[in-house]
Amino acid sequence: MLNKVLTAKPRQNQQFSWFKLNRKLHRDIGYFCIGMTLVFAISGIAVNHIEDWNPNYKVTITTIELPGIAKLIDSPLLDQTISERLKISQDIRTNFWPSPSKYKLFFKNDINVVIDFPKETAVIEKIKPRTIFKALNLLHLNEMKLAWTYFSDLFAALLIFLALSSLFMVKGNKGVLGKRGGLVALGFMIPLGFILLSAN
Repeated sequence: MLNKVLTAKPRQNQQFSWFKLNRKLHRDIGYFCIGMTLVFAISGIAVNHIEDWNPNYKVTITTIELPGIAKLIDSPLLDQTISERLKISQDIRTNFWPSPSKYKLFFKNDINVVIDFPKETAVIEKIKPRTIFKALNLLHLNEMKLAWTYFSDLFAALLIFLALSSLFMVKGNKGVLGKRGGLVALGFMIPLGFILLSAN
């Protein structure tokens, strides 16, 4: 045992390595950015399809027949009758006449009703917020402003670092100097292609 101690070579001081530092920073910053990346990715998908659906609110429309409602067009009890027949307990916030034959009421809790007197029908529109998507979209579109703007800028800077630092994660031909460099080129070519297509 004593011989092993006497013959053991002294440890050499570990040299500083930019390569190892880059890998550690890339790893830790990557962990930090997971939550923010999910926020922007999920809300980004939702906002991209805004023409197909409302990412912030769920809107349901129901048409109900109201026989005899045309007779009450000038009645002072019109609002009360509509509420009772449609079984809406919320108070009316406001109302107006879009046309002489149509009457629109705005109830609390985002319920809107359009009465068509010639058809004697009521079109009920109920609006409910998509809680999670609405919150994520609020952040994605930077509607909060203030400190969130600066935090978003920081996140963007960190993403730039992650993109650039990934170029130095693997040395030599196994990294971007080899066939993986084609993936980097492809990542630039795809958005460039869409830009050129939109220009035409």
